[in-house]
Amino acid sequence: MASMIHYEEDLFLLKEMLRTLRRGCSINIDSSIFLEYTVNQLLFISKALKELYSSISEANYIKSPEQIRNLLRVSTNFRGLLDDLINDRFKFSEFTRSYTADFNSIEQEHIKASAKIKELLISLNEVEDQEDLVSEEEFMFLFQEDENEEE
Repeated sequence: MASMIHYEEDLFLLKEMLRTLRRGCSINIDSSIFLEYTVNQLLFISKALKELYSSISEANYIKSPEQIRNLLRVSTNFRGLLDDLINDRFKFSEFTRSYTADFNSIEQEHIKASAKIKELLISLNEVEDQEDLVSEEEFMFLFQEDENEEE
C-alpha cells in the first residue's frame, strides 16, 4: 500500500533543515563535532528529495504545479548549498573538501532530476492552458443559450 506523502510539510521541513545547515556552515563551528552531522544531513536531504522527485513523477493523480515549484525551490536551495561547500564559500568548507567528489556527484544527480521535474511542470502548465481554452463549439453553445434567454 502506497503511503500518503505530505509534500507541503515535507518540503517545509527540508527547507528549514537547509536553512539551518547553511547558517551553521557560514559560522565558525567545530568540525570535530559537526562534520559528520552535516554530511549525514546533506545525504539525508538528497535521499528525501529523490523520493519526492520519484513520487511526483510517478503519481497517477493531478499534481499541483505549486507543489512542483516548491520542490524545485528546495532542490535549488540544496544544490546551492552543495555548490557553496564545493567552492569554499563557507568557513566550514575546509572541513568538507574530502567530500567534494561526492558532493559534485550528488549535485549532478539533482540537476538531472530537476530538469525532469521542470519538464513535468511545463507539461502540466500546457494541460492547464488547454483545459482553460473554450472551443468554438462551446462558444456557440453559450451564445445560443444567451440568445434564447433574451426571447
